[in-house]
Amino acid sequence: MGLSIVPASAPPHSLIGQSLAMAELRARVPKLARSSVPLLILGETGTGKEVFAEAVVQAGRWSPFVRVNCAALPETIVDGELFGYEKGAFTGAVRSHAGLIAQANGGVLFLDELAELPLSVQAKLLRTFDSGEYRALGSARTQRSSFRLMLATNGDIDQMVAGQKMRADFVHRLGGLRVTLPPLRARMEDLPQLVRYFLAHCCQRDPDSPSRMAEDAMPLLFAHGWPGNIRELRNVVKAAAALAVGNGRIERTHVLQVLVQQPAMAAAPNGSGAQLTLAEATRQTEEQVIRQALLASGGIRELAAQRLGISPATLYRKLARFDAGTRTPESPADDSPLAA
Repeated sequence: MGLSIVPASAPPHSLIGQSLAMAELRARVPKLARSSVPLLILGETGTGKEVFAEAVVQAGRWSPFVRVNCAALPETIVDGELFGYEKGAFTGAVRSHAGLIAQANGGVLFLDELAELPLSVQAKLLRTFDSGEYRALGSARTQRSSFRLMLATNGDIDQMVAGQKMRADFVHRLGGLRVTLPPLRARMEDLPQLVRYFLAHCCQRDPDSPSRMAEDAMPLLFAHGWPGNIRELRNVVKAAAALAVGNGRIERTHVLQVLVQQPAMAAAPNGSGAQLTLAEATRQTEEQVIRQALLASGGIRELAAQRLGISPATLYRKLARFDAGTRTPESPADDSPLAA
């Protein structure tokens, strides 16, 4: 029967799921929304940190919601973008500019990719949060802005402080409330519901997009390691749906075509982190490379064969030869996913 969309309004995808971790996060949202204490959101890349922040903002009816990707702002201009600047403050400042702090007055200022925020700006932002006062570049006039700060990073806060990428006083003062979003691999029971959600979005944008996924395609998704988390899942579903336009449903072959292009969770035997094709195996033995591909593919031989650049039939023959050469008469047959 496969997996199909459910026509219903849904919460943001970072809050979808029946896992215990997601139930606990949803239960925290109303309390987080009522508070004005700074909120620090932690989690791997692609876990939905910005979407979680938006859910808190919506629940608390905070407005405006000003988002800043610190990694997208060059260090030379981040100060001016946050605090604003007066005309003539520097070369190229042909007019005055109200910074993002001014724009966030009465609402929320969300700083993503926190590790990219310069230490000097962290110090200024800390003073602004304590007093509500700031000065635009080139201005002698003190201004005020009252806002709630939300911060997000995929890094380890303690390591960033130790490595002098974050000021300890900044972290201690502005990290009053902390939330850690789980990686997708830790909540795989939520995967079918997330797939339905993304299928529904594909159908909303394109009526010809498939509304279902074949049942035999789902094991491929469960076997994948999802290093890119929910963002990667969304992109895989969208790409598979694009391949299946006009077919009515996403087939296993569509998912395979997309997954074979995704990075593997496990590193290759040479430690490079890239999966070798069988033709590229030089110093490593064939068996090492094949076993590694199977591990990275969750034991799905069809996917491992595509990663290796060989046919499934060739893979089966090689595995049978390896097992015949290593199994002793006393050894029971290996019924693990890596068995022939």
